[in-house]
Amino acid sequence: MFKIFIGRIIASSAKDIIFCITVLFLCFSPSVNLDSQWQIAIIFVSFILWLLGLKILQYKDLGGVFAIFEYDKTVKQKEKFVATLSHDLKTPVISQITTLEMILNENFGSLNDTQKSMIECTLNSCKYVKEMVFTLLETYKYKSGTVVLKYENFNINNLVNECINEVKTIARERNINFEIFSDTRGDNSICADKMQIKRVIMNLISNALKYSYRDNFIKISFIKSKGFLRFYIENSGPIIPDSVLKQLFKEYTSFSQKTAKGGTGLGLYLSKKIIEAHNGNIKAESSPDNKNIFSFYIPSIIFKEHKNAQNSKKLTF
Repeated sequence: MFKIFIGRIIASSAKDIIFCITVLFLCFSPSVNLDSQWQIAIIFVSFILWLLGLKILQYKDLGGVFAIFEYDKTVKQKEKFVATLSHDLKTPVISQITTLEMILNENFGSLNDTQKSMIECTLNSCKYVKEMVFTLLETYKYKSGTVVLKYENFNINNLVNECINEVKTIARERNINFEIFSDTRGDNSICADKMQIKRVIMNLISNALKYSYRDNFIKISFIKSKGFLRFYIENSGPIIPDSVLKQLFKEYTSFSQKTAKGGTGLGLYLSKKIIEAHNGNIKAESSPDNKNIFSFYIPSIIFKEHKNAQNSKKLTF
């Protein structure tokens, strides 16, 4: 916004200089040959008209610049409101999920198949709401710079299976199976923020399920080598145009905008922020044979030079 304001001032000053040069040239040019009284009169009238006429329009236009500052302030207030509201929604949503899971596990009595099916649908809806709430909260935290990564050692293979288990109902409804390939030389342990990496994997799996063709499979593979983890998830689905691929990880951008499917446009944006906070990189690829691949690349151990994300360069792959 500040650049726009400065640009407007520079543009206005340039117009003033051009105007002054033009008036002086017309008044003092030898080819015009005006008397001194006429020269003074023309200069005086020209500057009065310029100041009272065009300047008023310019200041009115500059008011739009200040309006932009007000708009930016309003947007920040809205984001804070959304973050506060999301935080207040988090506890009751989690309580609903816990209760529904207990009912589904028949802790309060047996259920028939119809009842189980209805509760599963309700539970999935609550989980979807929970993910939206947590995505909004985490996005706000990353934008405000208040996120602190909590590094721990965990098994990446177990985490992937945990994520798949949470979406198995949706996968079963679409008749989609998962194929997992790993090349970790028998060591599946990595050091990262487990909850944040799980959020990224869950988002990529959910997207793969949403945009995959029915009666198909999703391939998940990860490679651990020389202190780095490469993670890939591939599905068979509609081709993502290059114009969309370039914008896919930006805020409020989603492939669902080009399809009939819903989406907030924050999931991939948040995933990018999480991976970059881990000093990694994330990307998406789409091929003409209807293969879409989302992948990320992060250190699997804590290097001394990678402890602070602000002091290290983003990895590329």
